[in-house]
Amino acid sequence: MSIGGNDGALGRLNEEQRAEYWASLALRRTKGIGIRTVCRLLKYFGSAYAAVYAVPRWREAGVDPGKGTALSGEEWRREARPEWEDARDLDGEILLWTDPRYPSLLRELPDAPPLLYARGDLSLLLRPCMAIVGSRGCSRQGREQSAAVARELSACGIAVVSGMARGIDRAAHEAALEEQGSSIAVLGSGVDVIYPRQCTDIYRELISCGLILSEFPPGTLPQGPNFPIRNRIISGLSLGVIVGEAALKSGSMVTARIALEQNRSVYTLQPARSASSQVSEGCGNLIEQGAKSVTHPLEIIKDILPQLQEMPPVLIHTPSHSNRRTTRRELPLYPKEAARPIPSPEHKAPSPLSPEAPSPEILPSSPAEAAILEQLRTHGSLDVDSLLEFLPSSEESDAPPLSVDVGSLNALLLMMEVRGMVRRLPGNMYEAVHHVP
Repeated sequence: MSIGGNDGALGRLNEEQRAEYWASLALRRTKGIGIRTVCRLLKYFGSAYAAVYAVPRWREAGVDPGKGTALSGEEWRREARPEWEDARDLDGEILLWTDPRYPSLLRELPDAPPLLYARGDLSLLLRPCMAIVGSRGCSRQGREQSAAVARELSACGIAVVSGMARGIDRAAHEAALEEQGSSIAVLGSGVDVIYPRQCTDIYRELISCGLILSEFPPGTLPQGPNFPIRNRIISGLSLGVIVGEAALKSGSMVTARIALEQNRSVYTLQPARSASSQVSEGCGNLIEQGAKSVTHPLEIIKDILPQLQEMPPVLIHTPSHSNRRTTRRELPLYPKEAARPIPSPEHKAPSPLSPEAPSPEILPSSPAEAAILEQLRTHGSLDVDSLLEFLPSSEESDAPPLSVDVGSLNALLLMMEVRGMVRRLPGNMYEAVHHVP
């Protein structure tokens, strides 16, 4: 749905942001200036506005100043003006390079987009992200396997990124939207264009309680060349890429190869027995290139744990085992008004597991978390099996019902360890961390 007046994406920008947006369009629309050149200028000068007004100094950034002479012409304006007007009517937001919500991982790429269009909850970009991609013609088991992984990651507060295609992409979005991590779709069209039409329901759900992103101007129709371009954003947003079933020549394989070039971790799910060789041979090829074959989300979480520890602790949450679709509005985990700027590279939040980390009381954020702390404080250190026996079941009327199995309990304990709530001891034992008041 489009809206007019000052309520559109352009109307949400202040005067300084509008100047930055126009300068971004100028760089992007000027012939002879590619995306890598634009990115180099942004990183050196700090903003598109500063770059446009410092053309004589472009050589300092490794760019020939002669490429900036076209900025004084009218050709780029003829192309930029329609995009500006379409942004005026877009029911969404414009995420600029200078916006503190611009994802730090994406910013590191040599071909990061100067701006993104968005619909939905931009605060999801403050979460750790993992991408799940795969075949449109996947098997039923492959779809269920990918959904299970997406649901578990989202339950740990990790946003699941995919491309809103049929098959595994759709399954990943659906499952992730059920939990607190939610889901982010990166489109090969404008954010206001639904493609494919079979995913209209997922598109609407993502706007309601997820996020849709695209670097393409509003109204851009899906075209073949757009999808490899958008795939670098799917992997660029993410700590790693998980490939479900994938044919050897497919968009999922393109995303995985881009991820490897971006120094991202790549994982493959062990193919279902019923999967045809055509939709699973790509995973075998990726393993030969260094991808890791996994069977459970916990393996992935353990692998990315060092990166999670480097993120601000406020961004890491544990499973609530509640339905995100019905509880998100009542208890938002990341209200927009609480969004924090991304810290500078010089400032790193101390890891909750490091000796120098602060030790304020950390309150449980879910019934399962509260129950685990209660049992560890009551019985002392426990292993996973014993802890599972002590946790209240759904049959106990005086305790909140919990739905926790061994796999989800392991993932939950791992995330609680990251947050500094529990400590892992030798022998796979856990104890509650007692904070100094």
